[in-house]
Amino acid sequence: MKNPKPLTLFAIAILTSCGVNKPISIDQKGADVFPCSEKEGSAETTMGDVMPFYDDGVMNIYHLRNVSGTNSLFYHPIARISSPDLIHYQNDGVALNYEESFTSIDAALGTGSFIKGKEGEYHCFYTGHNGKVHDADFGDKSLTHMEAIRHAVSHDGQKTWEKDEDFLIFGGKDDFRDPYVYWDAAAEKYQMLVTTRDVDTDEPVIRRYEAPSLSARPGEWVNRGNFFVNDEGAYNMECPSYLEYNGFQYLAYSEQGANRVTHYRYRRSSSEPWQRFGRDAIDSAGFYAGRLEKMEDRLYAFAWCARLTGGNTGDFDWGGNLVSHELSQNLETGELSPVMPHTYKDYFSHPVDYALGDGKFEFSGEKFEAKAIGKTSDNATRFSMKIKIAEDKGDFGLTFGIAGQLHNRMGDGTLTFNVAKKKISCHNNVSNVLRFGPELTSVAYPFELDKDYDVDLIVNGELYSVYLNGEVAMTARLTNMPGKNIAFYSNGAKASITEVKAYE
Repeated sequence: MKNPKPLTLFAIAILTSCGVNKPISIDQKGADVFPCSEKEGSAETTMGDVMPFYDDGVMNIYHLRNVSGTNSLFYHPIARISSPDLIHYQNDGVALNYEESFTSIDAALGTGSFIKGKEGEYHCFYTGHNGKVHDADFGDKSLTHMEAIRHAVSHDGQKTWEKDEDFLIFGGKDDFRDPYVYWDAAAEKYQMLVTTRDVDTDEPVIRRYEAPSLSARPGEWVNRGNFFVNDEGAYNMECPSYLEYNGFQYLAYSEQGANRVTHYRYRRSSSEPWQRFGRDAIDSAGFYAGRLEKMEDRLYAFAWCARLTGGNTGDFDWGGNLVSHELSQNLETGELSPVMPHTYKDYFSHPVDYALGDGKFEFSGEKFEAKAIGKTSDNATRFSMKIKIAEDKGDFGLTFGIAGQLHNRMGDGTLTFNVAKKKISCHNNVSNVLRFGPELTSVAYPFELDKDYDVDLIVNGELYSVYLNGEVAMTARLTNMPGKNIAFYSNGAKASITEVKAYE
């Protein structure tokens, strides 16, 4: 007898798993939608600011690797992971390292950008940082400020990088970093955007420099003034990125301030002022230092979701895992909306059992209710569902981290559709069904009654990203989520969650 086909075996596994709480997992061949910088066994090295660079069918995610040298002055090498599909990644190691020298401007490295030259070589413009420059006993008086723009080149297809040791651009402020370089076809010159503050007014600005060649010397990069001045606050605008897409120009940057989100601005041409939409953030505080990058004809935003300061009840810290969103564009207005990457839906398409029953959960809104389903899998799991709200009160959603298939209980964290307060939120300090503790993060959303909303959710390890109706996304981290049960719940909300399906 011939062996049955893999698909037949898979179908048999699904059919015989009815009523089982644990998903019937499949071999995902190393899939990881929220990768870290590198992983040895269960130990992860986190990543910080990302520098996405698409080249020849591969998305290269350069980033600041969250490791230190032999002294706290030395930190953040620039490392790379790469992927053809945003699902399977390989670790390409450290591209540029810090210098363990007390007088080097590269004692620590900061964010930069990568670009391919016209002769096939690759260029990196990055930040050099030395926090001791202004100390009285500092040995190199030629370093006038703590940060400078630096340059490195690769002539072997990004395998090795050589620093241009004489390349130093200072900006008149200690805060002068995160260069983003792109080709301006209209001007026929390269542009460099830099996060800094105005020398005269101290306003937070993104400054622009211009040069005819990627090999231009520091003096050939001409200061063209402020490209953008912060239009809503006094916070620094970190990690800028710029691109043109379907007739619109986009500028993205992250708020080094109270809200800790990635903003974007748009315009149709360089002669117009920058504009903003009412919803100008790509995600929430769980998606920081986001940068835009095209992958063929699709637009994406990449950022990182931080580890937490104090276990499951902590706040966002520094360094974490990569988060990727595809961006849907309104061709008339230019507005961008984060949606689940299409590769996720294509790849995570195998139905799995999560004790979902008929996939329908109805809540009366008269009391607290919760219906537990299966445990989170070790695999990346994609959920799809519809939600509908009948009355303008209460909140409902999913709760994670339940120690067993126990109904009418809250877990350690939530994905909350807050009808009364009109927002989506994550709570990670849940003491009981009435007190969820402060929000870890949230996104405002004006829910309407009796309207069907489509929800996509991806869960992998400690992280989840939820996408609502092709309009908004929210990413969060719950350290007590892996391997524990999930429940659908309502806390005074008259609502329904239907057509719930799970895929690996």
